[in-house]
Order: sequence, then structure tokens, then C-alpha cells
Amino acid sequence: MDDLLSLDVVLCFLGTLVGVILASVWWKKRDVVAPRDPYTGVAVLQSSFTGGEIPCVSPSTGEVVGKVHAATPNEVEQCVARARKAQGEWMKTSFADRRAVLREVMDYVVENQEEICRYSVVDSGKTLMEAEYGEILTTCEKLRWTIKYGEACLRRQSRSPPLLLFLKKAWVEWIPLGVIGIIIPWNYPFHNVASAVTAAIFSGNAAVVKVSEYSAYSASFFGSIFRRALAMRGHNPDLVQLITGYGDTGAALCKSKGVNKIFFIGSPEVGKKVMETAATNLTPVTLELGGKDPLIIFEDADFDQGCECAMRGCFINNGQNCVAAERIYVHEAIYDKFVRVMGEQVRALKQGSPLCGERVDCGAMTMPQQLDKVEGLVNEAIAQGAQLVAGGTRRTDTKGLFLQPMMLTNVTHDMRIVKQETFGPVMLVIKFKDVEDVIAKANDSEYGLSCSVFSNNLKKAEDVARRIASGMCVVNDFGVGYLIQALPFGGVKASGFGRFNGPEGLQSFC
Repeated sequence: MDDLLSLDVVLCFLGTLVGVILASVWWKKRDVVAPRDPYTGVAVLQSSFTGGEIPCVSPSTGEVVGKVHAATPNEVEQCVARARKAQGEWMKTSFADRRAVLREVMDYVVENQEEICRYSVVDSGKTLMEAEYGEILTTCEKLRWTIKYGEACLRRQSRSPPLLLFLKKAWVEWIPLGVIGIIIPWNYPFHNVASAVTAAIFSGNAAVVKVSEYSAYSASFFGSIFRRALAMRGHNPDLVQLITGYGDTGAALCKSKGVNKIFFIGSPEVGKKVMETAATNLTPVTLELGGKDPLIIFEDADFDQGCECAMRGCFINNGQNCVAAERIYVHEAIYDKFVRVMGEQVRALKQGSPLCGERVDCGAMTMPQQLDKVEGLVNEAIAQGAQLVAGGTRRTDTKGLFLQPMMLTNVTHDMRIVKQETFGPVMLVIKFKDVEDVIAKANDSEYGLSCSVFSNNLKKAEDVARRIASGMCVVNDFGVGYLIQALPFGGVKASGFGRFNGPEGLQSFC
């Protein structure tokens, strides 16, 4: 971690964390005119669209907590047109104006973090602590970094002409593209919206965001946070549009001639469809398509740290993270100890509804289909010889989507569970012999999003990291690269192309 985090980032991280903790003491409730659900306590918001009905089901309880409607293709075009009109004025704003809007958003997020977290919990089933970390802290850091460093990333940059043109001047200007079409998944309902919208509008663009049908309940509220900030600072709130719908709604956004770029987070299968549809108008795309990330623990690593990060990498948000540690490679000298220690810790995890008032380690999964997929992959692997060390049972005593966190050993690379992105609460533990063996295994995947390498020999760890085909790598930690917003985020191979976050992310919208 020391070789990744500068002192400035550490101090800002701690400052954000302290602010989030203090805000929980003096939290002020948002005045919402919509009625509140008696079970969840959050406001019930209605969609203004007229397409098919989308039932909003809490994955923790199986209860229908509301309904919204999908945007029709015509309504998608109307949203794009409103956004484009607003962007014509917004692109003329100064960076100071844009910072003021983001500060307004930041203040609102910190003051209303409890309500934001509850919406996230209702939509996704994650625990309140996971929402606090994944929705609030990461979003505050995104806003803080953009406010502090965004202008420098987009300021005009001088370039050197050749000697024969020594009297000439050359420079690059980052001109906003126009309207960014954003299609995001359900695993972090607020942060996925906030991160993409923050980058889009700070770089001078409008944002039209199509959310997943599995996070449609919170969409109107989360969109209103940015629209409110724009209005309070005297700008047209139509700059940010949130649309709900199914696949055809997303396809309509990709087909729109009024969209200048598509930013998509999802699966490789859907990403190919997005790219194919966007190609009709030669609309450029950035695709982040998930991963099958390896986490490698050498025999000379800090064992306790490796175990802690493996638990976090596999089970935070029930493994529903694009950079989840989906393959744990452990050196043969410490393999048996690791399996014993991790087995005890996995069995000790407490799972339940995050809205029930009890303290739980893991909440619910979000999608019924995803639970079925994970359960099917696990059962198939066990039938092929994998050993279930802990967990693995689907709960039948509740309507919620609960699959016990589990640990599998004796898995091999010819099993589908090792090849496909699982996106669930599964720890796969695989033994390796030496550096060459683990590099070959780590690279034996169609994905290449991120990886983690643990060793007290930093030169060895960094050498191994460079030889793994992935867009990002963390040494002796897990997941911290995303919180360092100065770093670009993205993958290679089937994990997609293009980058978001950092200077590269802002500049990609120009």
C-alpha cells in the first residue's frame, strides 16, 4: 500500500472518512414530499415515463417496495434533446462554476448520507456499512479529487513544435463531446451514477444515465441530487437525465444520434451489443466489462494481511464487484494453513437482511438470475470434484436472495466456475508451486481487469504484477486502486477498453 498511496491521498482519505463519521452524528433529514415506505423509511418515488412497468423488489425481503415505468424510445430521445440543450450553455461555464456545483453535491451527500445508504440497501441488498464505504466514501473521494485536480487535467496543454516551425505555437484543448450516454449496473446504485455524472459534467458535458431495472427504485432520488445542485447554482438541471428501463431502453440510448459517447459498465456479452449498436452512428464507447481477478499470496507474504484482504476481496458486497478477488492463488507452503484459517472465518460470517436491525456481515444478492447462476456454477464444480469447505446453501427460510458465503478448494482451470465471472459470495482457493506456475494460471483467463499480489519481497511482487495481463494491479492490498481517483480504471482482453477515473477518465469525455 505504501508504494501506491501518497501522503496527500492518505490525508484526504482520512479527512473524508472523518467527515463521513462526524456527519452520521449531525445528519439532517432531507425534506421529501413523496410518501415514505413504512418498512424501509425511504421515500416512494414515481417515474414520469410511460413504458412498461418495472416492479421494484427489495432483494433483502422479496417485498415489492414500489414501481416505476420504463422510458420508451421516444422518451429517451426527449431526454437526450433536453440534455443537449442544457449542455449548450453548460459548456461555456468556468471550472469555478463546475466546482461550485460539485461542492453542492458533496455537501448534500455528507448531510444526507443515511438516506442515500438506505436507498442503496433497499435496491441492492448490501449492508449499511458496505453502503457507507462503497456509496458514500468513494463518491466523496471522487468529488474531492475532481474538485481539486479536475481543472489541471482539462487545462490547455502546450506542445513543442519542431525546429523548422520554431515560430509556431501548438497546444491541445479539451473540448467537451456533448452528451454522454451512460449505462450502469446495479451493484452500487448511487456511486455508479455519481461517479460517471461527476466526470461527465465537470468536463463540460451533459449526462443521460440509464440505470439497471434492478436499481430503478433509487434512480429518481439519486438523479435529483445532481439536478438540485445545478438548479441551486443557477444552471439548467436538464443537464443530468436519469432514465429507467430494460434492455430496449438502453438500446435506444445507444442508437440515439444525439449521443456523442457511450460509457458502459456490464458484461462482455452485453458490451458487445452496446458496441455494435453504437457503431450504427460511429459513436465511440468506453467499456468496463468485469473481471475474474486473481489474488496471489506468496509464502513470504504477511499471512494475516493476505487473509484479511482475501476475505474482503471475496465477500464485500457479496462478491458483486467488478474487481472482486474471484481466484485466490496460495503458495503450496502455506496452502493448508490458509484453507484452515479461511474456512473458519467464512463459516463465522453472519448473513441476513441489513434492514432488520441486526448486525450482519453479508447482505443479500441483488438479482434472482445471478443467484441461480452462482448456485449452478458451484453445484457443477462440486460434481466435477471441487470440495465445499464452508457455506454454499441457499436460504429457504426467507423470500430474500441469500446464498451463504462459501469456500471451494480442489478447483481446476477446466471448470466453468474458474473461467466465468462468478459475481457472487464465492472464495475459490487454488494451490501454486512457484512464480512461473502462478503467472501461467493467473493469465489463463479471458478477463484482465485487475489483480493483487502479496509478498514481502516488493521487487518480486512488482515483477509478477507486470507479467499478469490486467489493466491494474495492487501490491500487498486489495481494491485500494479505485479509491485513488488519480489512477485510471479499466481492463484489457474481455474486461473491455478505455479508462475512467483520473486525468484519462476526464479527458476521455473530450
